[in-house]
Amino acid sequence: MNTSKLNLLQKYKKLASTLLFFVILGLVFSSCSEDKFDVDVSSIQPEQKVVRFDSLLFEAHPDTVALNAGELFERYPEFASLYFYQIIKTGGPTQREFYDIFTLFLSDYDIRMAYEKSRNLYEDFTPYRKKIYKAFQHYKYYFPEKEVPDVYLMMTGFNQSVVTAEDILGIGVDKFLGEDARYYDQLKISKYLRKRMTPEVMPYEAVKGWIVTEFPFNDSVNNLVSNMIYHGKILYLMDACFPEAPDSLKIAYTDKDMVWCRKSEEDVWLYMMEKKILFDNNRMLIKKFIEDAPFTGPFTKESPGRVGQWVGWQIVRSYMNKNEQVTIPQLMKNDDYQKILLESGYNP
Repeated sequence: MNTSKLNLLQKYKKLASTLLFFVILGLVFSSCSEDKFDVDVSSIQPEQKVVRFDSLLFEAHPDTVALNAGELFERYPEFASLYFYQIIKTGGPTQREFYDIFTLFLSDYDIRMAYEKSRNLYEDFTPYRKKIYKAFQHYKYYFPEKEVPDVYLMMTGFNQSVVTAEDILGIGVDKFLGEDARYYDQLKISKYLRKRMTPEVMPYEAVKGWIVTEFPFNDSVNNLVSNMIYHGKILYLMDACFPEAPDSLKIAYTDKDMVWCRKSEEDVWLYMMEKKILFDNNRMLIKKFIEDAPFTGPFTKESPGRVGQWVGWQIVRSYMNKNEQVTIPQLMKNDDYQKILLESGYNP
């Protein structure tokens, strides 16, 4: 082999070695990023019971259940009070019309049929219980001083998905029957809302409901970016509680929604910059970007609703990646949304 060919071969080998080094380096950094939430929670064993309050009400004859409602108040005083007075609004056993109203609720054909469907879906609640319990193990890892709620499954008359109170996490199983449940057609529930009404997404919506209660929005500065970053913090804590779960389940998006967000991230951010709306406190503008909707107003109908939440999530992720000394408890306490934005260096 002549000298020129030998030199060329050595150059190719050197280039290949350099490329391989950067590939390996990239994999290492990627692995470090993915392993950020890989913590050992095996020693954290919080007490958390699951009460099938739905079965207690619907497995017996309506008359029998109504007459024995006082026993439910004795066994589960806090939850029974919440359920009867605030969720299904029948009042309590000491009120004159309670038994008639409660019996009507238990005898309602659609509610009973919805219970039958929920029983088929959730007869074995173990897989869902494990996901919820493991999420709270992680939650307790970051917040050892906080309490872990007991879980109550309930029929709400299609009123409530998730209800929280002190030490109580109530899950309305009739609001998680699947996108194609005929009851949702009868109730004219929009298709975009049904993304959050499936068994698959139920554990994530339940835990998120608890997190939102524990970390309420500080509205002293109520503009678009503060709402975006607040929801980004909630979703970042969901990252920590469900380290192995796909993003789509944590934010209740379809795969198609996720593809749109990733492809359009730069365009969305440029739009916000060009229109100078980040610090706008117009209530309707905030609602357009943050709340559930068929799509996010300024963009195409292929966009999902709540795009502002998704962008806020990416801002918080960027902030935490660039500020590794910041702990999750410190993040959740930090209500200086503008400072988080500035220190995130976010630039898709």
